Amino acid sequence: MRVQCASLMLALLATPSVAADLASAEPTAPPAPKIVTSVERHWTSNALDSEFAIPDWYSLIRGSLQHEWQIDDGTVKFGAEIQATRYDTVKIEDDRAGALLLDVTRRVSPALELRGTLTYRLSTEGDDFAIGPFIIGTRAPKQVFGAQGQAGIDLGGGTALILELANAYELLGESRFQDDVLPRTKLDPDKNRTQVGAKLMRTVGPAAYGVSSSAQFVSVEKLGSPPVGLSLAEYTLQAEAGYKGQTGASIAGALGVQMLRGAHDIYQSMRPTWRVAVVQPLPHGFELRGAYFGRFETVDSDDPLASWLQRGEIEARFLMNERLTLATGAFAELKENLLYENKERAHGLYGEASFQATKAVSLVVRVDYTQRFLTVIDVEKKTVDAFVGIRTKI
Repeated sequence: MRVQCASLMLALLATPSVAADLASAEPTAPPAPKIVTSVERHWTSNALDSEFAIPDWYSLIRGSLQHEWQIDDGTVKFGAEIQATRYDTVKIEDDRAGALLLDVTRRVSPALELRGTLTYRLSTEGDDFAIGPFIIGTRAPKQVFGAQGQAGIDLGGGTALILELANAYELLGESRFQDDVLPRTKLDPDKNRTQVGAKLMRTVGPAAYGVSSSAQFVSVEKLGSPPVGLSLAEYTLQAEAGYKGQTGASIAGALGVQMLRGAHDIYQSMRPTWRVAVVQPLPHGFELRGAYFGRFETVDSDDPLASWLQRGEIEARFLMNERLTLATGAFAELKENLLYENKERAHGLYGEASFQATKAVSLVVRVDYTQRFLTVIDVEKKTVDAFVGIRTKI
């Protein structure tokens, strides 16, 4: 399945007309590449993100480059990104990652537009492995190969149909233990994610509404006994609507049903799914944002299969002047593991101040507080993270 899907994505990128343009078309007035960098200095009260609260300082460095070329009836975009985290003391938590992206858009006719995207990400993540009262550091490499193809069809009368096919292959390497106290072992399985989707939307002035459907199939390598991960299929059908006013206020939402089925009929459930997001500008430089959703979580889950996730968040921003922006926000979430039957309750809040020193440089000061409680193992984790950062744009 992975090879077939990747071949189809490449076919979207390499139709004769697109290939001819990529080979012969000269870029017209190409803009300069966009470069964004940031350097942050953090203090955290819980470097291991566990019940063993160890405070530490760490540095976080990010950098990205994006460049876009205009071709006949389309665009070509290239992107690169790096990120590195380095702790002063708890070095087993150091992380490094880099990613590449190639995106091609082509308008084949007035009613048809094609888009193809290829991505690659390489990372090495540090973590802690607890054995009784002892904590051993682990480090494992991870590669993700991704491909996506989209077709946008203008049906006339403000109605559009969008078809999508995507595939991502996650390749996990063997984990290396701190000081080689244990032999290298593969702790996480390889995964292949395939997703197909269709969305039919109609636009009437500032409003848009329609219906969407998608199916995701996750094939998981068999690893361990009992296995640490299970294959699954997820299906979603929902109605969508949105509105954006002239003042900048907007509301977007979706309501539907999701069904998740685990391999070997180990689990099957159908639940309602929802999503709503609101933006409301207020007088005197204030702005409120809020979001609330409920869905199956198949990517960031501690469960061998998946979790059911509900999360709500709200944010207030205040533009004091052209240079200084203040912001504060809060969130609450409930994550239910489907097979472990564990519930993870979390809430937190943050405060941030951003000062635009120059057109290209801004200074950021932020403090985050998060509290999590895991019911089955009766573990509570509290974390305070504070940082000062410099962000630049070229």
